[in-house]
Amino acid sequence: MVRFPFRIFFICILIASYAGLASTAVAQQDSTAHQLRVVEIFGKPAEVYAVGSHVTQLDSTYLSTYSSSTLADALQARTPLYFKSYGASGISSVAFRGTNASQTAVLWNGLNIAPATLGQTDFSTLPVTGFGEVAVQYGAAATNYGSGAIGGAILLSSPDYDDHKGLEADIKLEAGSFGRYFGNGSVRYSGKKLSYGLSAYSLWVENDYKFKDLSRFGKPEVRQEHASVEQRGLTQDIGWAITPKTKLALHGWYTFSDRHLQPAMGSVYANEKQRDESRRLMATLQHESWLGKTDIKLAYFNDFLHYTDRNNDSESDVDAYQLQAEQTYAYGRHWSLRGGLNLQHYQAKNDGYAGEQDESRASVFALFRYDPLEHLQLSLNLRQAFAENYNPPLTPSFGFTYKPLQNDLLAIKGSLSGSYRLPTLNDRFWLGAGNPELRPEQGKNTELGLLHKTVLNQTELTLEATAYLMQVDNWIQWAPNERGTWRPTNLQKVENKGVELSASAKRKLGQLSLQANAGYTYTSSEQQKVYEGSGNDVGKQLMYVPLHKGVFSAEARYQAWSLLGNLNYTGLRYTSNSETNSLDSFLLLNLALTRKIKLQQNTLLLTLRTDNVTDEVYQTMLNRAMPPRGYTFSLRFIIP
Repeated sequence: MVRFPFRIFFICILIASYAGLASTAVAQQDSTAHQLRVVEIFGKPAEVYAVGSHVTQLDSTYLSTYSSSTLADALQARTPLYFKSYGASGISSVAFRGTNASQTAVLWNGLNIAPATLGQTDFSTLPVTGFGEVAVQYGAAATNYGSGAIGGAILLSSPDYDDHKGLEADIKLEAGSFGRYFGNGSVRYSGKKLSYGLSAYSLWVENDYKFKDLSRFGKPEVRQEHASVEQRGLTQDIGWAITPKTKLALHGWYTFSDRHLQPAMGSVYANEKQRDESRRLMATLQHESWLGKTDIKLAYFNDFLHYTDRNNDSESDVDAYQLQAEQTYAYGRHWSLRGGLNLQHYQAKNDGYAGEQDESRASVFALFRYDPLEHLQLSLNLRQAFAENYNPPLTPSFGFTYKPLQNDLLAIKGSLSGSYRLPTLNDRFWLGAGNPELRPEQGKNTELGLLHKTVLNQTELTLEATAYLMQVDNWIQWAPNERGTWRPTNLQKVENKGVELSASAKRKLGQLSLQANAGYTYTSSEQQKVYEGSGNDVGKQLMYVPLHKGVFSAEARYQAWSLLGNLNYTGLRYTSNSETNSLDSFLLLNLALTRKIKLQQNTLLLTLRTDNVTDEVYQTMLNRAMPPRGYTFSLRFIIP
């Protein structure tokens, strides 16, 4: 068993910090005789060491139009990911390639933000506004991002102000159906050495829509009550170019959510309320020298949750301290090597625990990118993690991309990767249910794909297909024991396999610009072995994993007008692992019409949006009513 006491952790922070300062001081000496080698030449940051993996990025047009939405809404509409939402005001969690929410890593500027208590992120509390980029990496990514990245990873980054010099401002006001009001304002400044950005938002929605109560005879139409949501938050980013080769940045992110948890159909209202509050602070230091690029990140995250109902009143307060130091060296256009150290310490106070719990983790990693030929890219990554009371395995990954044609129109890609997930604090320490004997989950992922880009009749086409096979052993699942008490166990071995298809097209006809994107996934997620309990569910699809999921979006721009449409299909899902009950498939259509008006150097955007155009009756979780057709109108003023 490996123990990493907080005292050693703190000493490591001091040593790493001094080492970073020392290397910066040395590098500030005369290095003009050395050629500066940076890694950005290899492509987008999310893809540099993810060769052979399926990586996508949300386009800026959609993020701008739907800036008042949550991250769950944005990802559900633009990617074939499936989100389980407990109604309009409930928790929203993601399922990647048939895995569960705790098997997805969510990173902000490269550091995992999931609290150690739950080990998962509630996407309904994360806004779209305030981010620079949102990228998605499918499949096991533990070598790059650590524990939890079994099914995939969501990569969030702060805005980059280097491309926008001077002062800019942005104000958006929105009103919509079901008592919805949203406001957002941001200001950005970028100069020669200093950059600053501040973005704040506020949302209030009553969610008083009418729905068909499927739990009652005749399915009468009733009005939703006790589902109001109040959210607010801000992001703040400060950048300072100390020297042309040294940059210091400070990032802050605050979110607040106070909501009535929507009751299930047919249930007695229990006055369930939940308040979530998160504070995230991060300092980053970047320096470029003849040794390459040095990155040091120091962060403090705090997640507070207060839940109440008629009979309960509980609080959870988690502090997380993280340090990550990386050194990247790139040699021309042929290879790049990144080595690093990640340290984490968690302190949790929870009314469900016998006392305060803390845990320290560490990992070292090496990421290698090698392009031996113009048409061949390779990556080999390794990560070794250390955790108190656990011995996580060495986690490797290998990826390749090969372009057999001289015109680079076709690419064959693939990867082999491992992954792991440590049990959460709730899994181990919850009173009357926690299981300290849990073993870490371990996963293996294999994928193979084709990527084709071409221009046909002045239309840019991109087609991609990926097939994957994933196995996760010691899958942790909360299930009732022989006394009926719910507790976590290493219940099963699960095999996930499927196909992911995507396509995009762009064409310009005079003043008319057309763009379309499509995505489809087939996901089979079945139990292969059951270590505890009944084996009757072996070979059956896991609950709330749709076999079929598809999205289609299209945008047309003509002069000052633009029309954006999103079509989202979710197939049948079982509500138990025995496949005895299920939820019907559903198809959602959203439309948005925008008019751009130039006011001298400034821009005014008027947007009319319609969600669930066909008034589809659907559920993502059993007996949780979702909103019918709704309308939203927004004004956005951009300076300059």
